[in-house]
Amino acid sequence: MDITHRISSCDNLTPAEYALARTVIALQDRIDGYTIEDLAAAAHTSSASISRFCKKLGLSGYREFKVELARSGAKRAASGAVDIDYPFSEGDSPRTIAYGLKALYELTLSDTVDCLDFPTVLKAARLVHAASQVDVYTHSHNAIVAESFQDRLRRGIGKTVVVARSEEEQRIVAAASKPDSVAIVISYSGRATFLKNVLRILHCRHVPIILVGTDKARRAHPDVDLHLQISDREHPQLRISQFASHIALQYALDVLFGCVFTLDYQRNVQYIADTTPLIDDRTFS
Repeated sequence: MDITHRISSCDNLTPAEYALARTVIALQDRIDGYTIEDLAAAAHTSSASISRFCKKLGLSGYREFKVELARSGAKRAASGAVDIDYPFSEGDSPRTIAYGLKALYELTLSDTVDCLDFPTVLKAARLVHAASQVDVYTHSHNAIVAESFQDRLRRGIGKTVVVARSEEEQRIVAAASKPDSVAIVISYSGRATFLKNVLRILHCRHVPIILVGTDKARRAHPDVDLHLQISDREHPQLRISQFASHIALQYALDVLFGCVFTLDYQRNVQYIADTTPLIDDRTFS
């Protein structure tokens, strides 16, 4: 995860560390020229406190902290400072729109790669691989991503996948699910109204739950089994469309599918070879 996102999403900081975090975010690239003593003076704290802060972020110390900040700054510069929520403006040419969306996609994918915890992705893949059935819960525009994931699992490995659309259907599917199935819940912000009831039923049925969403979604629902984190730069409401969240969710689920597929690669390749003639009635020379 990008270091600035790691700082903003860290939820176990002391008041003094929150003050230090605000100083770091305000200084950003200028910290490259700061010694640890310089930063301590700017933040009205001690060098020891800064070292503890770095360790809490999962870093070895101040030197690695500066390297990560520099990397974050380089990424921002390379992105061309695209506006994630409004990547094009009135009067923009087709070329400008195309390059604006290209920058948005590149930044979102780079962010999501940094957010994904690969051991967690592998654990999720093993759950999906072993499950008797995969039930996917989401709503609105995210259903497009859910159905794409459903199609990959059904066509690629012959897995039974249910995408429940209406809130009543979601409750019906959740109530009928069993512990040897797995639930994938997709919510960018974690604020979707269907979540509360569905998660309550899934917990009652002892079904493993994989949440795909931002860090805010994880903090809103800490009782899920696994969390696949995605980029969180898009505003949940104030935007032209769900460009960033759509591509982030699609990418995370494609990575998950790839991991599931490779757990039994040769068998799945053979499954595609055996079933494609039954499914696809087109002919090619």
